[in-house]
Amino acid sequence: MQALGMLEVYSFTSAVCTADIAAKAADVRIIAFDRNRPIRTDVPAPLVMEVKMEGNVAAIRAAVEAGKAYATEKGKYIISHVIPRPADDLDPMAYLMDVNKDKYNKKLPKSFLNVETKVPERIEAIGLLEIQGLVASIYGLDAMVKAADVRLVHSEKRLGGRLVTLVVAGNISAVSSALEAGVAAAEEIGEVYGCEAIANPHPEILKYFDMSSES
Repeated sequence: MQALGMLEVYSFTSAVCTADIAAKAADVRIIAFDRNRPIRTDVPAPLVMEVKMEGNVAAIRAAVEAGKAYATEKGKYIISHVIPRPADDLDPMAYLMDVNKDKYNKKLPKSFLNVETKVPERIEAIGLLEIQGLVASIYGLDAMVKAADVRLVHSEKRLGGRLVTLVVAGNISAVSSALEAGVAAAEEIGEVYGCEAIANPHPEILKYFDMSSES
């Protein structure tokens, strides 16, 4: 590994969006999403996520700066750092991944260490809705799929903070409409901590989700 970049942000939604921005800014490989719990309660979301990426030093620095700018603007940035030429013994921590614990995406490897990934099909847009509470999340999902032509491609449960992130795919208009309906429904009975549409999501993000049409 030439260089390791790390970005720590609040919420799963922010982590995915930050990684997408970083991957679009420079030629880097997103190697893991890791998780922690905040030590305080007065935070933007009850979940800390770390985005980890590899590439050459210049690319990693550019990607980290782009991701940091996005997360800072959203009020979700915590810390970031770049390690040039990390020691080989660092690999187990660098590639440690805490995502897909419920195995929604059965194709996702446990680690991307020495794993080559196939470029996923082009997807016009994905939408992320992060909600506190299982009941509220199901209610929000029902509203989303009824409001627009979108399909669920991932569900990420973070029960430490009782957060559920729903990831839907479709065209940008449908995704935007679905998110609007989902937020309106979920806020009736729960709290929404993330709502973002990503147009033309980068393949480095899509590889974490099962974008096939099969359920």
